[in-house]
Amino acid sequence: MRIIMKLYKTKKHVCIWKSLGLVLPLFFASCADFLDKQPFDIVKENYFQNEQDVMAGLVGVYDILGREEFYGSTYATFLTVGDEGAYFRSNYLVGPEIYNYDASNPKVGDIWRFMYEGIERANFFLSKVDQVEMDEVEKQAAIGEVKFLRAYYYFILADNWGAVPLIKEPASSANNVNIGRTALPEIYGFIVSEMEESEAMVKDIQAFGHAGRVTKSAVRGILARVYLKMAGEPIKDETKFEKALEWADKLVNPQSGDYVHGLLGDYTKIFKDMAADRYNIDESIWEAEFYGNRAGDFEAGRIGNQSGIQTTDEAKGFSYGLLAATRKLYEAYESSDIRRDWNIANYYYNHANNVVTDSVFYTNSEIERRHVAKFRRNYETLNPKNRNYTPVNFPILRYADVLLMFAEAENEVHGPTERAKMALNEVRQRANASDISALLTNKDEFRTAVQEERFRELCFEGLRKFDLVRYGTFVSELKSVARQYTQQAPEAYRYMALAFSNVSTRDIYFPIPIAELSLNNLMTQNEGW
Repeated sequence: MRIIMKLYKTKKHVCIWKSLGLVLPLFFASCADFLDKQPFDIVKENYFQNEQDVMAGLVGVYDILGREEFYGSTYATFLTVGDEGAYFRSNYLVGPEIYNYDASNPKVGDIWRFMYEGIERANFFLSKVDQVEMDEVEKQAAIGEVKFLRAYYYFILADNWGAVPLIKEPASSANNVNIGRTALPEIYGFIVSEMEESEAMVKDIQAFGHAGRVTKSAVRGILARVYLKMAGEPIKDETKFEKALEWADKLVNPQSGDYVHGLLGDYTKIFKDMAADRYNIDESIWEAEFYGNRAGDFEAGRIGNQSGIQTTDEAKGFSYGLLAATRKLYEAYESSDIRRDWNIANYYYNHANNVVTDSVFYTNSEIERRHVAKFRRNYETLNPKNRNYTPVNFPILRYADVLLMFAEAENEVHGPTERAKMALNEVRQRANASDISALLTNKDEFRTAVQEERFRELCFEGLRKFDLVRYGTFVSELKSVARQYTQQAPEAYRYMALAFSNVSTRDIYFPIPIAELSLNNLMTQNEGW
C-alpha cells in the first residue's frame, strides 16, 4: 500500500502531515509581514529536539505551496494567467489579472509575504536541524528538500519582482526591517547553487510514489527551468542554455538507476488524475497537493472552482468560470489536436428548467465564449463536493515541460538536431498533432516551433507569462492580441481587449507592495510603479 504524503490545514490553521501523523506547531502561523518575525520570537532556542520536530519543521516549509494565496488559488489563477491565452470576464475592471492596479493590491502583497514566510521557515529550519540526533540519511534528505524549497521561493520572487532582498539567516529581531535589494545575478546564483546542492541530498521519486515531495527528478527539471530563465531576458546569459540542456538531459536520457519518466498516453488523464487524487509519477514530477472538501482536517484549494466550465450544479462541481480562452489559443491548435477541446471547453452546461447537461456544444463561431477547462471538477471522486474548495492538485512540473525545455536548449546549443526534433515530436504525437520535423530546417524556425508548442501544451499552468518575458516578447504579444480583438471580435466580446491594451513594460514585474515600502527604508519601487 503506497504512503501518500499530504499537506493539510485545519480550520484552526494547524498543519498536519498525514503520512507522518505530525502536527505543525503554532509558531508557523502566518506573519503580518515577512520582516515582522514576532511569531518566531516566542520559539524556544531548543525547539528542535528529535526527528519528529524536524519533520514538523519540514512540513512548515512545504505548507507555503498549498496556501490559497499561492498555488491554492490566487497565484495559480489570478497572477499567472495574464498572457495571450486567456481573459477574465467583463466585470473584472481592476486587478493584476487585467493589468490595472497599484502597489496596494492585496493579491500581490500576499504572494510577496508568503514567499518570504516560507524563506523564514526554511532559514529557521536550517539553523536548528544540525543539532538534532536522528538518522543521518533522513536528516540530509530533509535538509535537501528545505534548501530546494527556499531556492524555489526565491525563484518565484525573482521571476515576479526582479531584484529582491536575499535573506539567508533567520530573523534575529522583529525590528530589523531595513534590508536592501540584492542584484539579480547574485540571487540566481544563490538559487542554482542551492538547488544543485540539494539534488545529491533528496530522494528519488520512486521512494515516495507520488509527486508531492521534492525529489531528484523535481530538482533536475526545475534547474532546467531556472537556467532557461537566466539565458533569456533580463539576464540574457546565453551560456546558460548549456546548463539547461545538462539538467533536462538527466531526465530525458536517464542514467542507470534513475527513474525513467515518460508521457501518459492520454493527455486528458493527467488532469483527471489530479482531480481524483490519483498519482502517476511517469509524467507528473512535482505537484502542489490538495485534498478533501473542507469537511475535516484537510487542505483544499480552489483549482477548478474559479476557472473551469461554469456551473452552479454542486454535484458536477460548482465553478464560477472566471476565465475564457482567447481566439489566439484556440486557433493555435490543429483541429485534430486533442488538447484543444480539453484545455478549451467545447460545451457548456445548460441550466434551463433546472436540468443540467453537458451535451450543449458550442458552434464554430462561438470561440470567444469558451471557458478555460483544463481543470474539471466533474472528475472529483470525493463527495459531497464543496461549493468553493476542491481537491484538485496543481502541476508545478510535468515531463512534457521537460521535453520541451530539452528541445529548446538542444536547439540553442547545437541547432535543430534529431534529438531536439524527437523531443518536440514526442509531445506533439501524444496530442495527435502532425509531424512538423521536416519543416524545421534552421535554429530560428525550431525556436519558434518550441515556443508555440509550449503555448499549446502548458497553457493555464502558470508558465506562459514568464516564457514570454524571457523571450522578450511579453508586451508585443499582448498588444497584438488587443489589436486582434479590437478589430475582429464580435462587439459583445471586444471588452476582452482591455487587459491586453493595459499592459506595458512595467508589467514585466509586480510592484513592491506598498506595505513593504513603508516599513523598509532601503527598499525601492520597481520601475514604472
